[in-house]
Amino acid sequence: MRAWMICGLVLGHAQAMAGQVIGFLIIDRLGVAPLEAIEATGLVLMMGAGSALLVQWGIIPLLGLNPRQLMLIGLSLSAVGCLATGTATSLYGIATAYALTTMGFGFSRPGFTAGSSLAVGQGAQGSVAGKVTSINGAAFILGPSIGVALYGGWRPLPYLVAAAALAILVAYGWFSLRTSESGPEASPER
Repeated sequence: MRAWMICGLVLGHAQAMAGQVIGFLIIDRLGVAPLEAIEATGLVLMMGAGSALLVQWGIIPLLGLNPRQLMLIGLSLSAVGCLATGTATSLYGIATAYALTTMGFGFSRPGFTAGSSLAVGQGAQGSVAGKVTSINGAAFILGPSIGVALYGGWRPLPYLVAAAALAILVAYGWFSLRTSESGPEASPER
């Protein structure tokens, strides 16, 4: 289960970093005043939310992927999306790239939750549910601050760091993410 928790914490931080500085990126890339950026920011966030919902309500049920596949596909898409978001120079480029980013998170978030649950037996489900909930919240404690600090250093940096972290997670997940093979009483300490 440890591998699932590590992946969940890192992907959550990447998601928090990418989401929290998107408004600043739009202001700076488009060269507009903050009030003028409200509509553009709304468009980008709407595209991101729509793509995540499309994945979770439409694509995942059609494909029938297992949690490991959801994670690996999602992490890969989010890594490419973060890289593209950090380098996009137009409103439509940012919106499309951010939609790809959130599409990846739309795959990986359910993969993280389901994979964590399937990594242990029935007796440990309560413990895993608590850990998953804690991981999801923990990413939004430091993630936004890290994103803003990185953005202050160099505008594309939060997206490039997130893309690198997600790419590393793809490799880590390829070798580490597994569901329980120990039967119904697998321990959450695994």
